[in-house]
Amino acid sequence: RAAGQYPDNTAAVFKDRKYSYRELDELTDRIGSLIYGKVKGCGKTEPVVSLLVPRNEYMFILPLAAMKAGCAYQPLDPSYPRERLDFMVKDADAALLIADPELSRIINEYDGEVVLTDALESAEKRELPENPLSPQSLFILLYTSGSTGVPKGVMLEHQNLVAFIKWYRRYYELKPEHNVAAYASFGFDANMMDMYPALTAGAAVHIIPEEIRLDLIALNDYFEANGITHSFITTQVGVQFLQNTENHSLRHLSVGGEKL
Repeated sequence: RAAGQYPDNTAAVFKDRKYSYRELDELTDRIGSLIYGKVKGCGKTEPVVSLLVPRNEYMFILPLAAMKAGCAYQPLDPSYPRERLDFMVKDADAALLIADPELSRIINEYDGEVVLTDALESAEKRELPENPLSPQSLFILLYTSGSTGVPKGVMLEHQNLVAFIKWYRRYYELKPEHNVAAYASFGFDANMMDMYPALTAGAAVHIIPEEIRLDLIALNDYFEANGITHSFITTQVGVQFLQNTENHSLRHLSVGGEKL
């Protein structure tokens, strides 16, 4: 709906790569077609697609493409130990693994089909399922880190995310002209807060490059150069950001993830 209403607005940015809503919609249609072709015969009512990618534009492209294919997604953090990632993919009973070529070797106990990201750009739009999702459809399998034991998976449905998105857009007064920083890690629940309210509001999502996430001066320079209006940062970093920078672009800065 946002792509139809704001086709020329910037939807997402990573470094020098920028996607309008029209371009993102078209690209995720094509990749969604590829995913659907891989999973439609798997026999699972709600296939899960595991995603193992570095911090780049695929953080917003692949989840949308998976949803268009009628799938849920499982974000994998490549910094996790191999045994933990192998367990998570097996526990999710993933129908497909999409991985960055450099990271694909990390997981070595998955025997299902693997698609490498360098094959995605040439995907052609083919068949997509009609009305593949309902409010009760699985949206994401989100796992705890497992640092205190076995990783635990949480199943969130589309209705959970829609309710949260509506609250976020109202509470933070999110408008199409705003720019939202995607600071959180892909496998952290705050990543959904960074991305989906903005992508349903016609606003722009900026994936913050890894090399400036802890460089507070460079982070503030990025915020001001790109007119970032909304950001979530973990508490300790957020406090240091406020103490060491003078920002003029932000309207809302939220902190969390640790004891406040």
